[in-house]
Amino acid sequence: MLKPIGNKAVFLSDLRSSGFNIPLFLSFDSETSFDHVKVAVRKKFKANTILAVRSSSILEDGKEQSFAGAFRTDLGIGIPELEQAWENVKRSLPLKNQDGIIIQEFIPGEYSGVTFIDNNIEKASINALPGICKPVTDGWDCEQYDYYKGLLINKRVNKIYNCIQFSNGKLIKNKLPGSNQEVLLMKVIEISKRIADYFGTPQDIEWTSYKQEIFILQSRPISKSIWGKNQNNMLFDSANIGESYSGIVSPLTSSFAKSIYKFVYTDLLVHSGVSIRKMNQNSEIFSEMVDNVYGRLYYRMDNWYRMMAMLPGFNRNSKNLRKMLSLNFEEYQQLDKFKPNAFLTLTYFPRILLKFLFFDKKIKKFRNEIESMIENSQKWNFKEINLEQAQEKIRSLMNGILRKWYLTVENDTIMMTAYGKLTKSITSDELSKLLDFPSETTRQINSLCNLSKILCESEVIKQSLKKKNKQSFIAALNSYPEKKEYYEKYLMKFGGRFANELKLETKNITEDFNAFSTMILSYSNRKYEPENQSSINGKFLEKLFKKTASRREDFRLLRANMFAIIRKLCLHIGNCFVEKGLIKNKNDIFFLDIDSVNGITPEREIDFLKIKKKKKEYDFFKTFHPPSHFKVKNGKWSVLENGKYNSGNKGTGVSPGKIIGKAIVLKKFEIPKKDSFDIIVTRRTDPGWTALMGLSKGIIVEHGGILSHASIVARELGIPAVIGINGACEKFNTGDILFIDGEKGFVKRVEE
Repeated sequence: MLKPIGNKAVFLSDLRSSGFNIPLFLSFDSETSFDHVKVAVRKKFKANTILAVRSSSILEDGKEQSFAGAFRTDLGIGIPELEQAWENVKRSLPLKNQDGIIIQEFIPGEYSGVTFIDNNIEKASINALPGICKPVTDGWDCEQYDYYKGLLINKRVNKIYNCIQFSNGKLIKNKLPGSNQEVLLMKVIEISKRIADYFGTPQDIEWTSYKQEIFILQSRPISKSIWGKNQNNMLFDSANIGESYSGIVSPLTSSFAKSIYKFVYTDLLVHSGVSIRKMNQNSEIFSEMVDNVYGRLYYRMDNWYRMMAMLPGFNRNSKNLRKMLSLNFEEYQQLDKFKPNAFLTLTYFPRILLKFLFFDKKIKKFRNEIESMIENSQKWNFKEINLEQAQEKIRSLMNGILRKWYLTVENDTIMMTAYGKLTKSITSDELSKLLDFPSETTRQINSLCNLSKILCESEVIKQSLKKKNKQSFIAALNSYPEKKEYYEKYLMKFGGRFANELKLETKNITEDFNAFSTMILSYSNRKYEPENQSSINGKFLEKLFKKTASRREDFRLLRANMFAIIRKLCLHIGNCFVEKGLIKNKNDIFFLDIDSVNGITPEREIDFLKIKKKKKEYDFFKTFHPPSHFKVKNGKWSVLENGKYNSGNKGTGVSPGKIIGKAIVLKKFEIPKKDSFDIIVTRRTDPGWTALMGLSKGIIVEHGGILSHASIVARELGIPAVIGINGACEKFNTGDILFIDGEKGFVKRVEE
């Protein structure tokens, strides 16, 4: 055969020479004269052979872009019609002196499809239909099968499909029943695995079955994966974390929280004896301890259980954790590979005992260090702190004192263990006594009573509070040094404690004078409540629980004060970013992530348009309420709306990303006016829609598969796309503002 021209011909030639079942084909330069082509074809094929004429451009089937369907393919061609098909394909090619054309034996497939396979992650997906493969690649509704480690884990087969068959020398459209050919598909998976191994990269493979024989029509590298970052069963639970981070949580807070959880639990396990090597192998677990779903923070409980499985005593610890946090899930998945080795199992409890003997001293030292840091921060003069210095302070906190926060988790583990043992068999009265211990809550209330009494003794101060005039309050306070000192001590101790205190976007009481005034005046008539000083009594285990539980509340307050410091630094950085023209308003800082704020991500990546888009998304997130807990099975999301699962506008996410934009409903192909739309809504697409897709920011298609042309193009363009929204062209209207989540397969009209 002549030297193959273009990527498609090269790949087919390689596969055929390696023993794969490839239909006979010839490869030509697109500028070859047709007379020469005709002579070669007559030598290669019998006179009655039916042919396929395919493009083989050097642009298509590349590692970065596939240009799927961008160039012409003519199928079911007899030799008398070959010249016209040759010209059709030739005209579609962009590089006349570099592109090729393939003339291939046409296989009148009885059952055909496309396989996406990645042996590195042991995943594969197949879209297939009775008949030839063209309807699959063109995006018609098709059967879908998902595989993991060679086993079928999910399938979707309807009763009837539109298909194309080759009969009596013609391509005929028919309605045929779903075939559900799982046995045949297992053979396809085995062949696909061998092809992916041969090339050493994930592959997109087009195949057909005819007379019990499987033919490979083409194979190309996957330019953009169909699989999200996680295809496992994921367990999302807002229990407990919903208390600390209630409602909508800003991108900055979410990213900061993810960072904190990551290094706290990484440090915890390293200091508990888990090897650095094992931690590095499972780093993705610690990066996803919590996650943001539609603006809300959730525990990723599947990762929590994986993390806990790395330490001895998993059954006891997980049971205690569920009881303490009132968790909703107790599913354990594939935990064997995370279990501790024999050495850690043998040395763990002696190690814990040794740590316990010195723990009080160590955590007291840590507490003093935090209090000293908080006190020093009160002396910072932000007028003298430049951008780089503020960013360095945040990095220093995150890499310094916050890296010791794992000690608080060790304290909680002791508390959790004691609680588990004490509550094995306990009455409700005994439980009430057990949970009665001194905490910072009582101390804060008493401090507020005293502060209110001290401040309101002055009629001038009291009037400034009633008028909610901060300037007159500060001026009056300066006349009373003792009152001012008590006020500053209160802020030093409890200034970080306020509603939503861990959300960096929330104003604290030093910023919200209206709230502060109302609170002080509300406490002016409240009586002092004596603190509970006698509740740390009882047996050893009871005293241990109460001591660690009380200490837990102390550290929660210190954490709130630490986060208040982070907020001050972030706002100062926000002002610096405004001066540099990086953002328009200092509060835009809350729509960046922590790495952009602390200087790890380059400033050039900060974008006005991205911030505007994120704000719009968050305004939309406020309009509905995801459930408190939910499960994602095999990476497949259900729509999470108004506290329940909802399938009304649920399809299949085929290209990740989120967009809010103006829709245009196109029941047939047309080119709309420039800038008149953001999102295309249509029934189905074919390769001819590629240019229009390039003008869009999102795609919604009623019919198609995850391996269809529209899906592939959307992934390559990096725009969100959802397929399988039944009746989308009737549900939505041109001009509607729509929200698309291309990962979760969710589409919703945004009411403006």
